[in-house]
Formats: sequence, C-alpha cells, structure tokens
Amino acid sequence: MAKIASRLTAVLLVLAMHTALPAQAQLARTFVSAATGNDASDCNRPTPCRTFQRAHDATFDQGEIAVLDTGGYGAVTISKSISIVSEVGEASILVSGGATGITINAPNSYVNLRGLTIQGIGFGGGTGLAFRAGFALTITNCVIRNLTADGIDFEPTGTAQLAVSSTLIADNGGVGIRAGGIGSSLKVDIERVEVRNNSLYGAYLLGVAGGLHTSIVDSAFSGNDTGIFAQGALGQPSTVAVMHSALSNNRKTAATASGTSFIAMGQSLISGNSLTWDNPEGGKVFSFGDNYIFGNFDGDRPIPVIARG
Repeated sequence: MAKIASRLTAVLLVLAMHTALPAQAQLARTFVSAATGNDASDCNRPTPCRTFQRAHDATFDQGEIAVLDTGGYGAVTISKSISIVSEVGEASILVSGGATGITINAPNSYVNLRGLTIQGIGFGGGTGLAFRAGFALTITNCVIRNLTADGIDFEPTGTAQLAVSSTLIADNGGVGIRAGGIGSSLKVDIERVEVRNNSLYGAYLLGVAGGLHTSIVDSAFSGNDTGIFAQGALGQPSTVAVMHSALSNNRKTAATASGTSFIAMGQSLISGNSLTWDNPEGGKVFSFGDNYIFGNFDGDRPIPVIARG
C-alpha cells in the first residue's frame, strides 16, 4: 500500500511539473527546412520547423522566417508583420483544389516576401496570393504561375501599398496582378516584373474611394488577353504611369483606360497587339511622345501626346 502511495505521489509530482512549464516562446527569427524540419520543433536554427505556417505562428510580430534549403513549405495565412525569405534556391508553395497559396489578413502590418515560388498544380490551382488587410506588401525575386485564378489579388479594406520587383507572374487563368477592392487609398509599384500569358489582364487596376495610383517601370506585359487595364470606380480615377516597359503580343489591347482612369506611357515598346490602346467610357491614354509603336493589328494607332513635365 505504501509503495502504491509512493508511486502515485511521484506521478502527481511529474504532472505538476509539466503543468508548470511555460508555453513555448516565440522567436524573432525562425527557420524552416524541407530536409530536417519538424513542426513539433521550436523553429530555432538547430531545430527548424517544416512548414511556413508553423514557423509563422512561432515568430514574433516583425520577425523573420528564413528558409534553409529548397523544398515545398505549404500554404500560409499571415496575421502579423513578418518577412519570409529564401536565399538558398526555390522555396515553393504548391496550390490546388481552389486554395490560396499565401493569404495576408494583418491590419497595419508590413509583409516582405523574397525568393518564393507559388505554383498551381493539379485541378483548381486557385489563387497565388490574396491580400485582404495590411499596410504594405513587398514581393521580390518571386515566381507566381499556373494558378487557375489570379496570381496576385490585392484587394485590401483600407489604405495599403504593394511593391513588386524582379518577379515573374505567368500562365495564370485569371489576372496577373489585380488591385482594387474597397481600399480607401492604394499605391502599387511594379518594377522589373514580367507579367506573361495570363488568360485575362496582365494588370487590372480598379480605382477605389481614395484613388489607386500605379507606377510601372522596366517591366513586360506580354501574351495576356489585355496588357494593362485601368478603370475608375467610386468617382475616383485609377492613374497609371508606364516607363521603359514593353506591352507586346497581347491578344486584345496593350493598354485600356476605362471611365475616369488615366494611363500615361513613355519610352516604352508597344508591338504585336490587336489594339495599340483603347479608352471606353471616356478613359484617357496619353504618350510622352517617345514610345516605339509598330506591328499592332490596328495599324499602330497613334497615342495622343501630352507635354513633358
């Protein structure tokens, strides 16, 4: 009887010790590995996690997830300021069944993504990235392709900024880059980006209550249904400035400005499109007078020239 009581006391002591242990602490920098990662780990450098979602949940606000080796790391929903960075090669997210690769719903947050590949596979590849709330999103050195819906769906509920650079967005069943929604004011910067062979628009830029202002520099919009489509909404314009870029071989129009929207282009190549430009419902397309326009099927319709600033 004494032995039983002694063993019972020992068991209770062990349970009490485990109950008193603190919850696993978050880290400022976490790590993921396809080769050695385990989501039961703490995501520290010697004991990396296996998926982006587990690492995200183990990372402080404003922290960073670092990729240690190439591989697939699963979809992730981001709810805080965070960076996900791969400098070692391909860190991929495979999307199927109508899912979304990366969802960002993080009011007032800053999110940085670098060196990632979001790839649609199998049936219903879904959406590459959906931005629903946050202050700023930066995408660098990424590949987003083969989704059945949009590559990037940037439709926040408030004021927000999107910056995409050195990135390929291609072969998607919807829009390459969609920006708009019900945001109060949006700014989009696109630099050194290739937007190719998307079934609908390369970029669809819908004005919001506080205006949508887009700059496109050193980029290519090729093989889409329409290269760039801007449309005013809620009484506000969508303004687009295009410089040093190529709008080529799009099945319909290189650039379309609809309603209260405004597109201005300079030092850019416009070639091989069905229409050089279009302006339904009173939209405005202007040239700075220094573009290269040839080989379009509408006879290289000239773009009205505006004065240089």
